[in-house]
Amino acid sequence: MNPWLQAGLSLLVGLLTAGGALFGVRHAVRGNDRATEQRDLAARREEWWRRFIWAAELALDESPAKRVAGLKLLGKLAQSDLAHRDECLLLDVFQGRVLDTLLDDLPKPDEQRADR
Repeated sequence: MNPWLQAGLSLLVGLLTAGGALFGVRHAVRGNDRATEQRDLAARREEWWRRFIWAAELALDESPAKRVAGLKLLGKLAQSDLAHRDECLLLDVFQGRVLDTLLDDLPKPDEQRADR
């Protein structure tokens, strides 16, 4: 066999091997990047839920100042890009219930007149 042909074929096989290895590494890195992004998103959403629970506990507190702070925090959580449709619906219902409770706790106009 011609030595130049043998050298050319060896070079071609080497280049194909290197190209395949490069392709494999790039493909693996992209897969790892996607997995890392998914883990990061899951961690951020978990933190969002922790904050929701904290804000909900504040909104249900006996102290009016804490209730207001909790409701404001819930409003901010609703503006987060982590709050999807279901979370926004949950926030809406929850805030409505807390506000209804607050309004029920306010003295009625007749009760205010009787106190005077």
